Amino acid sequence: MKKMITALAITGSLAVSGVVAAAGIQTNSGKILSSEEISKKALSYVKGTVYKVELDKEKGVQVYEIDVRGKSKEYELTLDAKTGKLLEKKTETTKVSNTVNNKNVIGLAKAKEIALKSVKGSVKKAKLDREDGIYEIEIIRAGYEYDFDINAYTGKIVKKEKEKISKKVVTGKVIGLAKAKQIALNNVGGTVQKAKLDKSDGVYEIEIINGTTEYEFEIHAKTGKILKKESEVADDVITTTKPSTPNTGNTANPSTPNKVIGIEEAKAIALKSVNGTVKKAEYDREDGVYEFEILTTDYEYDIDVDAITGKVMITDKERITKTPNNPATPFIGEQKASQIALTKAKGTITKIELDEEDGVYEIEVKDGMYEYELEIDAKTGTILDFEKEYEDD
Repeated sequence: MKKMITALAITGSLAVSGVVAAAGIQTNSGKILSSEEISKKALSYVKGTVYKVELDKEKGVQVYEIDVRGKSKEYELTLDAKTGKLLEKKTETTKVSNTVNNKNVIGLAKAKEIALKSVKGSVKKAKLDREDGIYEIEIIRAGYEYDFDINAYTGKIVKKEKEKISKKVVTGKVIGLAKAKQIALNNVGGTVQKAKLDKSDGVYEIEIINGTTEYEFEIHAKTGKILKKESEVADDVITTTKPSTPNTGNTANPSTPNKVIGIEEAKAIALKSVNGTVKKAEYDREDGVYEFEILTTDYEYDIDVDAITGKVMITDKERITKTPNNPATPFIGEQKASQIALTKAKGTITKIELDEEDGVYEIEVKDGMYEYELEIDAKTGTILDFEKEYEDD
């Protein structure tokens, strides 16, 4: 099981900022080399740029898996984590593409829109892979996870994969989001950009920016233990230069970059614009905005807050048509929900699941040729969503 993933950009001279884990890590089996030390070892075997370092365990032995990119070749090295001895080397000849040009890419918001046109659901993950020039989008929909690769320049979907999700919903007492954020901040400091509880995996997912380095944590929802820590030099961190102004006695340097505001400050700004309940809060680094979904009694608002200026823009306003969740109204039950589903889709029910948070039954029906996915209001029996897909597998 991989214990740490550290994204680096290290040349043969190792002249780079943002290298983490400079000191050796103490484990139960003794002291291992730091990421900087192991990177030097890797570059003694091959020439190029280290761009990924992963600490792993193979057959009970701790090893580093290191990717090095040369002028015309890519190397995958496996080194002993304690001695730096080369255990395995794989070489691949490749034509290295240039770094993604921000001016030419379609933008993260557009990439998400393209993926959501293909599959309507909830975006779990969206990021730009600069090495490959693609947007990686993950969407959750009716018990499935869809993985998209979208060309960063053309917007073409180059990969679409579907995988069934096995739900392991967290039950019992958890440490709380505030405590999880504090654990991450105690580790690296900086500003929290995103924090949420993944109930299916039982972890808090925390993103933090500190200077030009971005950190991603996974923290156990019950114990508070840091399960995963990733870092990368965020060369696309939003900064801007203040325009030069006449000297009025202020000794501050007018060219000092503006820092992004924190997510809590952005949330307060959004709630001043629309008073309601925040359903989603996320930092879109590609577009330089915080994205919020806010619910009021009758509407759902999508609001962008500029990450530097705090300027608010309402991007979407939609009337809520779903029946309010009235605790006094009982659920219709699985049997009734199944009957309703079979009036719309003839076949055999292969799955029925109650999503209490959304107040819907998620039902799958198969007839040998097609697969149907339905969402039925758990209290009224109204069919909220219906999808039909050819079962080619």
